[in-house]
Amino acid sequence: MKKLLGLCSLMFLGVGLGEFALSPKMAQAAELCNYRNEIVRVSGAYINNDETWVTKGWWLVEPGECMVYPDNWYTYVEVDRDQTVERTYLLDLEDEEVEAVQLCVIQDRYTFYNGETYEVCDKHHYGYSDNSMQTFYLIGARRELIEYTK
Repeated sequence: MKKLLGLCSLMFLGVGLGEFALSPKMAQAAELCNYRNEIVRVSGAYINNDETWVTKGWWLVEPGECMVYPDNWYTYVEVDRDQTVERTYLLDLEDEEVEAVQLCVIQDRYTFYNGETYEVCDKHHYGYSDNSMQTFYLIGARRELIEYTK
C-alpha cells in the first residue's frame, strides 16, 4: 500500500512539474547562430514591466558559435558600424509570426531606454555621431542562422 501511495504521489508530482515546466508563461529561448567567417555583433531589445523599450548591446558571436537569448527579445545584427546583416527574409517566412521594430542603436556598449524615436536617438549620442535607427526582429523561440546573403 505504501509503495502504491508513493508511486501515486510521484506521478502527481511529475504531472505538476511537467505542467509547470511546459507552461506558456515560462521563459523559452531563441538562438542565433553565426555561419559567417567573421564575428557578428548582436544588440537586443525588449519591453520592460513599465512598457518602456530597453535596448542593450553588444554581444559578440564568433564564427560557428551560437547565442541564446530570451524569446521575447528583438535582435539587430551587424558586422561593424558600416555593415548591417540583411535579415528581411524573416518577414517572408510563411506561417511564422515575426515582428519588426525600428529602435536606436548606439555604437558602444550600451543600455538605452525609450529608443523608439529618432529624436531621442539623435540627442543621446554618447560621444558618437553615428547612432542610428535600425530594424530589430522578434523571431520567438526558434533558431536563426546568420549566413552570407546573395
